Amino acid sequence: MRKNNTIKALCFVALFTFAGFGANAQLTHLEQSIFLNFNAAMAQFNDDVVANGAGDLVPMTRFNVGKNAGVGVGLGYRVSYRFDVGFGEVSPYIHADFQWNRSKSDMRDRFMDANDGSAPNYFNIPIYVGVNYRYQLTDIFTPFGEFGIGPDFLMITNESGTTPACGDFKLRYQSTVNVAWQIGLGSYFGQHVSASLHYSGYGKHAIKYTSATELPVALQLEDASDTKTQTRSIGLLSLRIGFHF
Repeated sequence: MRKNNTIKALCFVALFTFAGFGANAQLTHLEQSIFLNFNAAMAQFNDDVVANGAGDLVPMTRFNVGKNAGVGVGLGYRVSYRFDVGFGEVSPYIHADFQWNRSKSDMRDRFMDANDGSAPNYFNIPIYVGVNYRYQLTDIFTPFGEFGIGPDFLMITNESGTTPACGDFKLRYQSTVNVAWQIGLGSYFGQHVSASLHYSGYGKHAIKYTSATELPVALQLEDASDTKTQTRSIGLLSLRIGFHF
């Protein structure tokens, strides 16, 4: 309940902030940005998978989903408004990312061996309300730091395949939402291009799945509980290239 209230409050803040941007759209300090992101999985998102009772790593099921994510790419869009504060500029912003991470290549190979199976892909869609501070040192070099917070939506594609131990299997994962934050440092190069390094913490997502097939006991961990929900702490370290206009 507390998480839902937090997300609702953030959405209201974003709505009013966006309305304020729209009212000032004719002013020269309004800025729109498009970002290209290159990211690496962090926290439990980067953990190694664990073998089940049969020593078989396919399917992933609830014991391994949310782990073993490889490098990924993403796109971002931002609307901000710059205020000159005398010792630099402060820019409140609304920012949305679309981040895509595949399972690592060794896991994808295992799924391919499972009769052309499909390993899960991970999509994170965070929406941040935040603030950027920049200080112009030279005509072409303007370092900055920023922080944002808001909801993150996690979607996981289905996994499927065929193994000698369990035959055909197919798992469907439910989308989840959690409070996320991001912090970044970088620099503008001139007025229209920037490069920065960001850490995004997407919090602990409660991942749930439904199975179209009943997995045999041999593919389950001996100490596993009966629940079909698994909590994962998910984070990304991103190199972000921005284009501003």
